[in-house]
Amino acid sequence: MQIPLLSIDKNYESLSDAEVTAKVMDSYICVMSLNMLDFPKRKEHILELVTHKLQYWERLIEEANELFWLKNEGRGWAVFYPNQDCGYTRIYRYKPSRDHDIRRDKPWDIGSWKYIQSEISLLDILNSVEYSEIFKNWKAHQLKVNSVPTEFADGRVSNTTVDKAMLVTKGNGCAVCGASAGHHATTTLSEYSTVMLSISLCEAHRLEASKHPCILKFFGTLFFLNLDIPDLIKLDHIPDDLVTPLADIIASNLNAQFDKPEKRKRGWHIRFEMQDGWSWLLRLNTLTDYAYMLFNSSGKQVHRIDSADDHPAVPFGPDHQHFNPKTKRESIEPSFSYGIPLLDFPLFEKSKDYYARK
Repeated sequence: MQIPLLSIDKNYESLSDAEVTAKVMDSYICVMSLNMLDFPKRKEHILELVTHKLQYWERLIEEANELFWLKNEGRGWAVFYPNQDCGYTRIYRYKPSRDHDIRRDKPWDIGSWKYIQSEISLLDILNSVEYSEIFKNWKAHQLKVNSVPTEFADGRVSNTTVDKAMLVTKGNGCAVCGASAGHHATTTLSEYSTVMLSISLCEAHRLEASKHPCILKFFGTLFFLNLDIPDLIKLDHIPDDLVTPLADIIASNLNAQFDKPEKRKRGWHIRFEMQDGWSWLLRLNTLTDYAYMLFNSSGKQVHRIDSADDHPAVPFGPDHQHFNPKTKRESIEPSFSYGIPLLDFPLFEKSKDYYARK
């Protein structure tokens, strides 16, 4: 099986060419490397990366720890060895395009190249006990110190429209300094798919992050960048003029009818009646003050998802969900919900299916 190379170019599309230095390119790979554990590899501890931009390649070979020229194949690899931020050995190569390769007679005039026979020779050199053990220890440490953000990310992927979660971390957690991290700055991006970005932070850098207008601006500073992000209006609630269009979309997904949304003291109330007689009642006030209530065909509330800060023992709160509320069988678990119904819709389906199977 042909192992795919991990292309790096899309990571930097929003940046000017001058901003994409070798340090920026490799720093990004390092802090995102925990997300690459499941990416297919020939050797578990070696990340094989590719750029299709000659200017990126020339910058990488200027800063690489070692350069290897493969005589049999007419191409070179730039090697970056494991460090305290990343246990992977990162090796980069240049390919003019995704579908076309070139064979050169000699290496580039930049840097000092070691001549070897082939990629097999390179992998034999890098497949040392030392580098393999560094990776295994780094992986075990990262899985331990990132167990909480990983569990939160898994919950968001399971219960919301989040397709993929990206964890930004290094060292003992903090993505900025590598110190122990007890905080996480999180944002969610959506266009064709929904991605959650979670940045682990120590207390000092949590305070620094809070001074930025948005998490993406702060994310850019981690790589010495000045991202040109338009000014955003940050709201803690769903605007009133979007409530009815939002209800239309939810009703369509639920195959339900809904009553006219009603504005009350603690936000909007919208009831959705499904064809089997079950219903959802949504109370939408702010992103930290909301509730979703599921009723069976007899009108009994069988499930509730809300943001009340009344169950501090439940992890990842205050958002939580009640199974069989107000009964002896009641249990309370994390919901990982946003308070935005369109993002939380998978949880509606899971909740209804849970009781339908009983």
